[in-house]
Amino acid sequence: MFKVDGTPHALLANMRTIALFVCALFMPVIAAAQDTQTPATAPGDLGNLPVPGWAQAVIDSFSKPVHPVIGGVTSGGGLGFGLGYDSPEDSRWFQQAQAMVTVRRYWSLEGEVGRRSLSDRSQISAFGAVRHMGRLDFFGIGPQSVFEDRSAYRQREHTFGTRGWFRAAPAVRVGGTVAAYMSDLGPGISSTVRSIEEVFTPAEVPGFNAQQTFGRYRGFVEFTNPPVVDEALEAEQYRGRYQFAVEAVRDHADGANNFNRVETEIQQRIPGIRPGQRLTLHGFVATTHGADDVPFYLLYTLGGSGGLKSFRPDLLGGDGTRASLRGFRNYRFRDRNLLLMQAEYRIPVHKYVHTSVFVDAGQVAPRASEFFSDLKANTGFSLSFVRKGKAVGRMDVGFGGGEGMHLFWSFGAFQD
Repeated sequence: MFKVDGTPHALLANMRTIALFVCALFMPVIAAAQDTQTPATAPGDLGNLPVPGWAQAVIDSFSKPVHPVIGGVTSGGGLGFGLGYDSPEDSRWFQQAQAMVTVRRYWSLEGEVGRRSLSDRSQISAFGAVRHMGRLDFFGIGPQSVFEDRSAYRQREHTFGTRGWFRAAPAVRVGGTVAAYMSDLGPGISSTVRSIEEVFTPAEVPGFNAQQTFGRYRGFVEFTNPPVVDEALEAEQYRGRYQFAVEAVRDHADGANNFNRVETEIQQRIPGIRPGQRLTLHGFVATTHGADDVPFYLLYTLGGSGGLKSFRPDLLGGDGTRASLRGFRNYRFRDRNLLLMQAEYRIPVHKYVHTSVFVDAGQVAPRASEFFSDLKANTGFSLSFVRKGKAVGRMDVGFGGGEGMHLFWSFGAFQD
């Protein structure tokens, strides 16, 4: 992620970065146009340009059982590379595994084994994951945290447990997770950002000096209307997804940090003005209940290209993204309660390249009754490389939040 500080040099450097990304997105199209021996293609047929053989071979490698992985460990961790394994889709017993390391030396190991219905009726599995993150930003707790208090900490988290779901009806999915969660914390590793203990007192960072083990017990129900959508016509159809979840978190060390959560999320897609275009509305409200302190690393966060997956692994998100407030840095705000509202309009400019304009608004608060008292908002645009209807490479540029312009990259594996 980059922030433009307003100086000509910084602005030029970021604009060059954006230009390079745009060129990279269109490179397969340009190469295809040069390699093909067919007559010139009309502008309306650009989506039918062939992909070069070497590029197709690279893309196909991501669909094999043992395949390369491109992505990230967490927001701000940089681009990651690794290996993954997915068992065949027609197998009832399935196994999945992934190992990744990023350019900033974050790393993760994940694995899952279970049994599923081939008719997509149910699934149950055991899973485990370890994530090492060398530097995460912390600005303080509450909606009034100030940017100048930016600090950093290190975190390594371990999660293992079991999860499953089943379809009670074609449009209704019910599921849950039982997991153990442990987090190892330490000073941030950075030459430019102060470590967390240099900026905040222990009382201002609950849970930093404690190595705790938590039990996390989560259940959810999800409604989808209509339950089945033709992927080829998805942009031309209305579709809504609505999810309600509850979670109980229990401190198995001394019981001093027990709390409960209630979360409601909606995602509504509406056909756009022209074929292929669509408007996506996304809303997320989460509240924490209980008088005990919540460790700072388990508080909800707003800001940047992600940060909510740790709390809500089944997050619906916006239109192909888990981003929250893209006019602010990653993890810019955190507290017990969260409100997020987003609108994004997608415009395909090519079969493999889509652009979007978006508006984000949200707030964290110590009490839900304080929602809308200090709402943060921003606008921006994005550019995505799309394969089979999914964004596998995306650039978001957010601004208007009062803290400069921010640029975020996100990458996903070229997989189904």
